[in-house]
Amino acid sequence: MKMASPTEEMDAESLSTAPREESSQGAVALPRLSTWEMLRWAWRQLTSMRVALVLLFMLSLAAIPGTLLPQRSANTDPTLVTAWIDRHTTVGPLLDRLQFFTVYKSVWFTSIYLLLFISLIGCIVPRSWQHAKTLRKPPPAAPRNLARMPVTYQWNDSSGVAVDAKLVAAETALKKKRFRVVRGIDADGGGWVSGEKGYLREVGNLVFHLSLVGILVGFAVKGFYGYQGKILITEGQSFQNVSLKYDDQELGGGVNSDKLPPFSLKLNTFEARYETNKDSKDLGQPRGFTANVTYSAAHSDQKKQKAVKLNDPLSVDGVNLYLVSHGYAPVITVRDGTGKVVYSSPVKFFEAGGMFKSTGMLRLFDGIKDKDGNKTSLGIQGVFLPTFAGMSATQGPISAFPAAWNPELVLNVYTGDLGAQNSVYRFDTTKARQAVLDPKNNRKAVALDLEQDKTVQLPDGMGSISFDDVKQYAQFDINHDPSKTLVFVSAVGIVGGLILSLGIRRRRVFVRVKPAGDEAVRVQVAGLARAEDARLRDEVKGVGRGLRPAKVGAQK
Repeated sequence: MKMASPTEEMDAESLSTAPREESSQGAVALPRLSTWEMLRWAWRQLTSMRVALVLLFMLSLAAIPGTLLPQRSANTDPTLVTAWIDRHTTVGPLLDRLQFFTVYKSVWFTSIYLLLFISLIGCIVPRSWQHAKTLRKPPPAAPRNLARMPVTYQWNDSSGVAVDAKLVAAETALKKKRFRVVRGIDADGGGWVSGEKGYLREVGNLVFHLSLVGILVGFAVKGFYGYQGKILITEGQSFQNVSLKYDDQELGGGVNSDKLPPFSLKLNTFEARYETNKDSKDLGQPRGFTANVTYSAAHSDQKKQKAVKLNDPLSVDGVNLYLVSHGYAPVITVRDGTGKVVYSSPVKFFEAGGMFKSTGMLRLFDGIKDKDGNKTSLGIQGVFLPTFAGMSATQGPISAFPAAWNPELVLNVYTGDLGAQNSVYRFDTTKARQAVLDPKNNRKAVALDLEQDKTVQLPDGMGSISFDDVKQYAQFDINHDPSKTLVFVSAVGIVGGLILSLGIRRRRVFVRVKPAGDEAVRVQVAGLARAEDARLRDEVKGVGRGLRPAKVGAQK
């Protein structure tokens, strides 16, 4: 076997494409970036359009859990989240810790939101400044060789028209087509006209992105300076816009709860209409709700009337009140053993079944004494039937219609230890004693009717409970959104920007005219588009048709 010489080995090594280690002496040392250079590099990456699109996609993905999972919000039922977690005992607590039930206020959603906001600002501001300079610049001079343009037409004109006259005609034709035009003269006696239009295309693109930033700013303003809440007002009762009067509220970080506009609102009557046709499958379905209210603006004694309906909110002092729901509030009177009234007021019941079958509860901490004369707590659990239609073995008491045509109140009463006293609408019955309200039949529950048997006596001489009247209450969602004007303008800007950027094409049309001997001139018309433009050829043809005399063929 023939051995390779040292020279051949060296040549083979120099020609090899396999990677080899560099010696420590010949290694190239890359310069280390300073802190400022690292920050500048990070800023360039963040403000690139590629990163902005990635962040926009991430924000869209991050918003998906907020549409699939119940959220803790003043405009939603808080029990929905609790019920969801109770049904999913494994993943529910984990998602709760990861803020999936407060998606739009979570740390991760807010981080993506802020990064997208900064990225868009960093993208748009330099482009806007650059485009502002472009708007002031005249179109560029016509290239020397128009034959290289995507669309070109040329012909010889022997009609005896001078070069200057032809250039003036070209300039006039381009201006009629709304081109920005400049004209120039060549050293060889010829001349050129350059026209450009479609500047609004880039304006539309910038308006679209600026409007997108406006939407993001609007959401931030609403989250910080806006507030929303729920109030439940019973017929005949009033509401003052004080944060302590809210049944549920969600205030932004910049909202001072002590400085809400102090308007007042009183619910005079509530009217509900239902389908009454017994032959209709929609029997009992709602047909309309109206809350007749009296209100007055802050620091004003003038009282105004309004019929608030669904999708027709009441607006006062920059706050919108939307009618969203209603319910029944039976008037319950509780007396102690001496006949003294301990409690007498409407108690709000909440829908819990068909035909507006509703449930509610009342808890009294004082005023009632047991058989030994000691103070005891009294808890009342009730079921309200607007139109009582008897008892069912499976469903219990049944309501036949949602209107209060034959109201009935079924009560259960508990005394003793009802749990912590910080809960008004819930009490613990495990350590309490349920009272027997119908000793003759040994029944603990009793039904009260407005027409007869409207009062039940408590055992051991503790007092009595009366069902005195039925009122209705209305639920209003209160919303103060200081960003709605900005969001509306931004939404219009997004649509307008899209129309401009998609409907306008950036085009340049060049015309060159040069002497061709014997009182003839050589005319060249060419076009160039910033992007693909199917109508560029028609544009160039239209300009050329206006400059070309009759019976003169064009050469492409």
